[in-house]
Amino acid sequence: MEEYETEEFQKVMLSELTERIEELNSGLLTLEKDPKKNVAYDDVLRTLHGLKGLFSLSGYPKISSLTHSMENLLTSMDDTRLEQAVTLLFQYSDELGRLANSLKGGKTPQLLRFDQLTQQLASFDEFMVNLGNKLRVKVQFNPDCKVVSARSLVLLKKLKKLATIERTIPPVDEIEAGITFRELYIELTTQEEDEAITRIIEESQDVVSANMSRLLDSVSTLEKTGVMEGTQESLNVRVNLHDLDNIIQLLGDLVVSGQFIREIGEQQAYTRSFKENLANYERTIANIQDLVIRMRLVPLETILTRFPRMVRDLGQKEGKKVDLIITGKHIGIDRSIIEKLTNPLTHLLRNAVSHGIELPEKRLKKKKNERGLIRLDITHERSDIIIEIKDDGGGLDYKKIRKKAEKLGFVSRKSSVSNDDLQAMLFSQHLSTAEQTTEISGRGVGLNIVKQLIEECSGNIEFDSKPGEYTLVRLIIPISVAITKVLMLQVKKHRFAIPMANIEQILSVPNHMILSDSDTTNKSIIVDNEPVPLIDLRKYMRFESSQENISYQREKSTNNKIIQKENVVLWRKGTRNLGFLVNELLGERDVVIKPINDFLSRVGTFSGATVMEGGQVVLIIDPMNFLEAKIHA
Repeated sequence: MEEYETEEFQKVMLSELTERIEELNSGLLTLEKDPKKNVAYDDVLRTLHGLKGLFSLSGYPKISSLTHSMENLLTSMDDTRLEQAVTLLFQYSDELGRLANSLKGGKTPQLLRFDQLTQQLASFDEFMVNLGNKLRVKVQFNPDCKVVSARSLVLLKKLKKLATIERTIPPVDEIEAGITFRELYIELTTQEEDEAITRIIEESQDVVSANMSRLLDSVSTLEKTGVMEGTQESLNVRVNLHDLDNIIQLLGDLVVSGQFIREIGEQQAYTRSFKENLANYERTIANIQDLVIRMRLVPLETILTRFPRMVRDLGQKEGKKVDLIITGKHIGIDRSIIEKLTNPLTHLLRNAVSHGIELPEKRLKKKKNERGLIRLDITHERSDIIIEIKDDGGGLDYKKIRKKAEKLGFVSRKSSVSNDDLQAMLFSQHLSTAEQTTEISGRGVGLNIVKQLIEECSGNIEFDSKPGEYTLVRLIIPISVAITKVLMLQVKKHRFAIPMANIEQILSVPNHMILSDSDTTNKSIIVDNEPVPLIDLRKYMRFESSQENISYQREKSTNNKIIQKENVVLWRKGTRNLGFLVNELLGERDVVIKPINDFLSRVGTFSGATVMEGGQVVLIIDPMNFLEAKIHA
């Protein structure tokens, strides 16, 4: 079996192919917007060169040859035909995507479309023949060679039979003068294959290496940027995500054991030396914990690179001019979450193009720029990643949404429904306001699928819109779901935990400051002049049957009256907040959240569980589910 036929090799090849396709699309989009940008040329040519080598090594000689032709095509195009070349390269990129999907599904790749691309290249042959193949070659000679100048002149003479020598460093007159040097840079134009040029150089006397690259910038420019300096590469290894998950589980066990040892030490009054060593142990575990979590983080850029090309293509299909600006793509998120975000982001961006951005003529009538703008902004807030998708289109048409909701029976014609309620209905299944079904949108799914996928990531989704101006969708996603810091709570005699990430503050509130609604029995408090709904966990969990069972904090006021106080844990996620009434606060803990059985997950109150020292199971409260239940009650 050939090396490239092994399953492991195919996995590596597919991974690199996927990365190269994303690089190619990104470079072509930049080149299409700014043809004068030399960096974009370099990026595209570098990607094509890498693809050519990948296909050659992987047993696809036809595609490797086609890729080589694509390289020549791009290097030979002048400004008048560059747009056609970029369009053809986009088609080539699409075929690479189909090839990757075939390999991923274990199917035999179909090469017919690659043959069609080869035929389309024929229309560019005249330009390619006239302009040739521009190359830059770095030649290194043996350090012991005493006649480098003579060897260089002989080499240049041989190359002139196959190429036109444009420039050398050192210049030819200095070489003829016999100066001392060990590296020769040659800029040339040729109609020959790269291999023919390389063969002549490598067969020359005292040549130890030859490095070749496509030429776009002049050699003199490269001198200024440090072409003669070496480059450093960081070393990377591939780590199985399952192994990282196991390490996280083991670390969780170590954390629990350390906390158990500390409690015993405090009870037994162990020596100072014991406590110092325990503190060192806990610091080491915390450092390993941070390192492993960082290892699990992947830059969001890995899934965002495909979207500029997608938005461009969708805009063209609908006759719209759309720009996509992405910020914060360097921010990392857990490996187990990142792939789950691809579909929600794809759906939201397609909605922004189809439902949000207007046609150019309509935008001009509204005195807007004919080019619509979609922003995808990513920020880091506490332990969450905030992803905002905002378009400067027409905003939500609440009349149209209400009309569709009435048609589907979600509301009656006489009922009073706020704009917020109508926004919430967009997350209901089958509510779509598209006037006609297209491949882009309007298939009756609405935003329901997006909400479900975000909840699978333990995230939250918020919506905002101003008619005629914009639509904003905000996704709030936890950075990591591995080891989580929680606040331990005592509710009557039972222990629970709540994630620390979104706890805003902890208050001791006098009883008279807790407001009650006589009609609904709902409770709230005023914080920073805003009402915050309260959940009394003792009543919610049905742990109390009478007022006598409630244990309050008691303080004496200045006039010796007893003031009863309640512990309130204030929680906030995005723009939404909630308070929890509890008996006692037991401090913070680092825990590994484990899944719970189907019955408890259907209850909706808990997101998971953790195991404490001695085997005690503590349920993790999910505040978001409380908030959703309270809103929809």
